[in-house]
Amino acid sequence: MDLFCFFSGGLVFTIALFKRELLILKRSSEIVLLVSGALFVAGLVLHFTQATRDSTSGALLSPLLSLGLFRLFRRIFIQRFEREPRDTWFNWQAGMGADRLFNIVYFVSASCLWMFTTVAMIELDNAGL
Repeated sequence: MDLFCFFSGGLVFTIALFKRELLILKRSSEIVLLVSGALFVAGLVLHFTQATRDSTSGALLSPLLSLGLFRLFRRIFIQRFEREPRDTWFNWQAGMGADRLFNIVYFVSASCLWMFTTVAMIELDNAGL
């Protein structure tokens, strides 16, 4: 159960890494939002049930939060550069500094958020909350 929860927490991170257009297109982003919302609720329910209190169910909070983070960073990027951020994975063309910065900031923030929510919920459980 712990591995499932932890890897499900990386849903939006994985989509952003491999198929970013799913987070940008309206229909698919709505589906990702619904799935992320359902995982968030499931994470809260699992955290507050006695059977799974000492688990990584806190990672299920991460998809919704990292989706919000992606949308915030994307909105800032679009306002500043008036275009969508490009994927820079193994792309070393010149003139992609802003896109690289977007990717570095988003992926570092999202991975820290993914780990932080997992650890924070475990610590909340240990504190009796």
